[in-house]
Amino acid sequence: MLLVKRILRLALPSIATFSSMTLTGMLVLIIVGRLGAAAIAVVGISNILLYNTWALFAGVNESINYLVSQNVGEGRIADGNERMQIALVLSLALDAGWVAVSFTLPHSILEWLGANSVLVRAGTEYLTIRMLTFAFSMFTNLFFAYMRAVGDTRTPMLISLTTNALLIVLTYGLTYGVAGWRGMGLPGAAWSMFCTEALGLALSAAVYFGPYHKRFATRIWHSMALSHVRLILQESGKLSVMELSMSLGMLVFTACITRLGTVPVAANEIALNILSLGFMPANGFGAAATICVGQEVGASRPLVARKVGAYTAGMGLLFMALFSVFLWVFAASVARVYTSDLVVSALAVSLIHIASFIQLFDGGGIILAGGLRGIGDTTFLFRMALVQNWVIFIPLTLLLTLVFHFGQTGAWVALCTLIVLIGVTNALRYWRLDWRQVASRSTVGECVVPVSLI
Repeated sequence: MLLVKRILRLALPSIATFSSMTLTGMLVLIIVGRLGAAAIAVVGISNILLYNTWALFAGVNESINYLVSQNVGEGRIADGNERMQIALVLSLALDAGWVAVSFTLPHSILEWLGANSVLVRAGTEYLTIRMLTFAFSMFTNLFFAYMRAVGDTRTPMLISLTTNALLIVLTYGLTYGVAGWRGMGLPGAAWSMFCTEALGLALSAAVYFGPYHKRFATRIWHSMALSHVRLILQESGKLSVMELSMSLGMLVFTACITRLGTVPVAANEIALNILSLGFMPANGFGAAATICVGQEVGASRPLVARKVGAYTAGMGLLFMALFSVFLWVFAASVARVYTSDLVVSALAVSLIHIASFIQLFDGGGIILAGGLRGIGDTTFLFRMALVQNWVIFIPLTLLLTLVFHFGQTGAWVALCTLIVLIGVTNALRYWRLDWRQVASRSTVGECVVPVSLI
């Protein structure tokens, strides 16, 4: 019972955080959707692009998350702070380059993705602002990763709830106007994200350099050891390539559907947006798995780490099973909330029904990946992402859509195949590892996890 309470204490605030982000995304899409199918399509294309952007930099956050959690288990928070400091400096350098890209490439990016002239005209300004907004998100995500690593999932939840509530209000006001002001249309929705992400960064930095300094001495400057710099770069690189492989697969997936026209793009965005609801419990329990497993490994209790990861996966799968039933039963009702276009709604429902069958594989893969990150098994996750996406998912998507012309159905069959493969391979890896030999990255140097199987 104590183990269950510990998992829920970490997972539930994380679920609330991801839920607020996802539900806010849904509400924003509903608000913007009243501008028409072209607006929905622009938001969908931009979301996929920003997902790829997040993946490009996600390795820094994910490496800090599991490395600092291990340091917490070891009682060596100073090492964790040094690693966080390295990550902040690295993110600052990456952020400078990203801002330059944000001012120059949005128009060309939309054309490269295959968007028609209507979508390019409607989306260039929106995408520019969204890209600039990510300059704030990069640091906010990093602060959240540190907070979760030390076992504080409540603060990210509170910051997310605050900024997301404000985002809904601002999106409506800046898009459609208030008190006689006509509003800004689609760009107004982007500016609302810009404002709220800036606020989220300010609040996160205030917590890290304020109250956290009293607990963890976060304002002390550390001389950055070359070995720690190398470790952050190595782990960040592997995890970023892993996430980028997955997101680029989704980019190809979206590009194939984009070429089918505005209605399929709009339906696909609605289906993906609703499907992302399933990520809420999965990501929440995945975050809990990383924290709990990482802290137990840091405390030299690998068998306890395996147990807590297994409990976390079981609890998360229960949530996913309930959501799968919800998707099947209420797909049509939820789709009609997004749009009054019956053609778009009907197409979205067919895609949601396909997705409802693979929720358990999706949730299991995400949660067990969190556990594997907790022990530092990043090389396995990196290699599997390359194989599953570049050898299977991307070629299968292109084959089914461009060669056999199965349209959206073919693309979603490829996506479901990928999700099942991820769930199965992560489960096999987790259960077949020799956990008795697992050790923290602070004590094993370059060796992350034993490859011998039991």
